[in-house]
This record gives sequence, C-alpha cells and structure tokens, in this order.
Amino acid sequence: MVGRAVPFVAPALDRVNRPAYQHHGALRQYGTATGWLEAGERTAIMSVADSVRDGVILDIGVGGGRTAPLMRAISDAYIGIDYAPALLDLARRRFPGCDFQEMDARRLSFSDSTFSLAAFSYNGIDSVDLAGRRAIVRQVHRVLRPGGFVFSSLNRQGAADRWPDWTVFAGASRSPRQLVRGSAKLVAGGLNHLRRLPLLRDDGEVAIGNISAHNFGLVTVFTSLPAQVRQLRESGFRMHAIFDRAGNEVPIDGRGGTEAWYHYVAQRESGPG
Repeated sequence: MVGRAVPFVAPALDRVNRPAYQHHGALRQYGTATGWLEAGERTAIMSVADSVRDGVILDIGVGGGRTAPLMRAISDAYIGIDYAPALLDLARRRFPGCDFQEMDARRLSFSDSTFSLAAFSYNGIDSVDLAGRRAIVRQVHRVLRPGGFVFSSLNRQGAADRWPDWTVFAGASRSPRQLVRGSAKLVAGGLNHLRRLPLLRDDGEVAIGNISAHNFGLVTVFTSLPAQVRQLRESGFRMHAIFDRAGNEVPIDGRGGTEAWYHYVAQRESGPG
C-alpha cells in the first residue's frame, strides 16, 4: 500500500474482482466450502438470530451457497444474491431448494422494509469501491425492517497480505506434485500482484490493497474500525456489536486492534430513510 488518497469511484475494482470470483480456482474453493468460517462469524449472526427468527433473510454475496443452510436454520424465508453468475450456478446446483437471484447489492430490486436480517459474509462488501460500499449500506438500510445487518470487513490496521506467500508450498517437501503446484501458484500470484500495484492506495483510515486470495487476484478496500462505524451511523444504523475473528466483542468506539477483519452487527430501528 502507498500513501495516496483512496478514490471514491474506482471502476477497476469491478473489472478485476468480478472475473476473479468466477475463475475456475475460485469456483473450486467456493464449491466445497461448508459451515461457519470462524467463531466470530457465528457469534455475530447468533447475536441477532433470536430477534429475527422466522423473518425474511437476505444473504448478500452468497457465492457457492456456503451460508445458505446456516441462514435457513434461522428462517426458511430466505433469498440469496450474488453478482457473479458462475457462482450462482454453483450455489443452485449445491442447494436446489433455495431462492438464489443474480443481483448487485448496490442496486437491490426489493421493496422497502422487506427483510428482517441482511448478511454479507467473507468480507464481500470490500470488493467494491467507496461509492459502491456506501450504496450497499444505503440499500440494505432501505430494504430492512427494524432488524440486523451483519457483515465482515477487512481492517485497515490489520496485517496486510504480501507477496510472496510461501504458504503455497505447504506439504511440498512430501510431494513433488505439490512443489510444482506451489511454484505455479507463486508465479501466478506474483504476476497478479504486479498487475494490481497501480490500483493500490492508502489514506490512513481507508486503503485499497491486493490480498492473497485467488493467487492475489483480488483488489479490496480495507477500512479502519472507526471509519466503518461512522459510515454505518451516517447511513442511519445503530451499532449493536463488533466481534473479532475469535468471537470476542470489541469496543464499538475504540480504535480496534490488528485483526485482519472484524464482524459488524448494525441495526435499523427507524422507518425508510
């Protein structure tokens, strides 16, 4: 990351990230993912589960459908959306009984006050620029009834991913095939990282960075905890809780720590804004 102002509008993020999510390697990963990713994710959802039980749930950025059975354990009134058609095809094959729709969270086509819970897992909100991020928060506020918005977001104060990522050689000492595969990943990651360098920005509280997921194929927004809280409050949300990856609650008005990401729980209490 370098010390330049983060652009409010950055269309390049869409041009990079949408194809990356539909690459065969990403589809393979999302096609096998199951269950909760970590304790923090589960704790954040469960903190509002009882208050929204049997209400209508909107699952944003559903990917390969990992979160569908987790959300349907709270309510069968469930809709999952994603802006990547290939991921939706995968989710529909895995969970044919679910309602999955192709939709961009920046432009939700649902009526006001439709959902009791909106969830956006796996730092998906970080895949769009600042303008898109604010649009998502406003749209979620519009379609929510008094209820919860739960999402995870990469932390500007967390340790940034860096190339080279030597973990690609895990197990290589025991398998020549793993050594060859790791070498290919290292080279692919390096090439992707070099291509992304012109997009990187950092203004202290918000940054655009390149993460190691999908061989450094993604360029994402990193937001400090205070900046994320301000954004939610400016959009009409009340903060309910913030959890780290282990499920520990962290101070809402604190500076935050060096976790790679946090899980945010916000609530809408008023009518359409």
